[in-house]
Amino acid sequence: MAVATFIENDFGTETSKALIYNAKWFEILVLLIAFNFIGNIPKYNLFSWEKAPIFLFHIAFVIIILGSGITRYRGYEALITIKEDSASDRMISIDSYLQLQASNGSITQNFSSTPIHMSEIGYNRISEHYNFNDKQIKIQLKNYIPRAHQILKDTSKGKTYLHIVIAENDERKDFYIKKGDRKTIYGIPISFESNDKLTNDIFITKKNNTWLASFPKETDYFSMILNKASSYPKDSLVPLQFKALSQINNTPVVFNEISENKYLKITSKDKNPEIKNPESAIILSLESGSEKKEITLFGGPGYMNPFNTLFINDIHISLRFGSKPIQLPFSIFLKDFILERYPGSNSPSAFYSHLEIQEKHKMFNYTIFMNNVLNYKGYRFFQSAYLPDESGTILSVNRDHWGTLVTYLGYGLLALGMLLSLCWKNSHFGITLKILR
Repeated sequence: MAVATFIENDFGTETSKALIYNAKWFEILVLLIAFNFIGNIPKYNLFSWEKAPIFLFHIAFVIIILGSGITRYRGYEALITIKEDSASDRMISIDSYLQLQASNGSITQNFSSTPIHMSEIGYNRISEHYNFNDKQIKIQLKNYIPRAHQILKDTSKGKTYLHIVIAENDERKDFYIKKGDRKTIYGIPISFESNDKLTNDIFITKKNNTWLASFPKETDYFSMILNKASSYPKDSLVPLQFKALSQINNTPVVFNEISENKYLKITSKDKNPEIKNPESAIILSLESGSEKKEITLFGGPGYMNPFNTLFINDIHISLRFGSKPIQLPFSIFLKDFILERYPGSNSPSAFYSHLEIQEKHKMFNYTIFMNNVLNYKGYRFFQSAYLPDESGTILSVNRDHWGTLVTYLGYGLLALGMLLSLCWKNSHFGITLKILR
């Protein structure tokens, strides 16, 4: 565990979880420690009244380990973001998962992996097998890139790429589609001269040295080059306007450029202390029947990116890597968020979330701050952070009633054992006290 502290400091929490805290060998080691405590009870006859404090010590540690096991396999942690004057009943998990949706047109089935923790040092493994409509889907990890960043590089015999920019929460996101491919980005299906084109796709092709686009419905845009607004007609091939801002499915989209003779490279950016949770990427190999394909997914803990889609063995597969949504049985309304700062400084001294818990036939108010936790229906809500523009709050959520209860029972027995060892006549302290008298 001391080594894990150094690993976490140098490589991050995810690496320490992957290599130590959530590793199977660490669980086996802790289990062996528990068996050792249990085995010492009959070996040293700790059932006797004279050795009651030592017996309590052993039982306490076994119960604490049991509580940690319940927490490990039954409990979970999540985050919930709420803006002022709005409510939310959906959290996102702290852990990352590989989420898959498979469909053949008549049947749709959802799958999710166990929690995935990736290490910057290496020793990463993803091996998933799913059965969909009597067809096997095999997924293997090929590569993991921490702090992932996509860049186009020049090459003499490269491919043609469409560069798309999407704005989300005042943050720029870059996407690249290779000529001949089809991708769904933020729910927007885009076919770049793909043979898999569907009727609702935005279709982009080249004719007479001009890039043309066809939209499934009339789409407005504002050209930043021409400084004027216009629109794409429905189902008509018209010149694609580059560097123009379009609103597609309420998402700001810019078709930035199309570059030829390029290859797409995913690299790791340098560490930036200001970015606490950088996005990573995994490259997966998918195999079903006689077909084999490769897909790159961006995400990680705290990210819920749109699903990436592909076709394999007559199956439409949507994949996502990152946090998964968790539904709450009630809603939380943020009435007011207050941020206090130290005098003469921009550093926050405290922040408060004034909440209203909303259920079908029940409503009540509660204020969460640093040392004031909301306990409700087995969920514990902690004040964790706030949105960069200070327009809302971020609460961390813990769902681990039984694990916490069992662990606290172990702590209570441990404290009782310590107390008894001070006054028990057959303990080391009791014998020493007799000698001093």
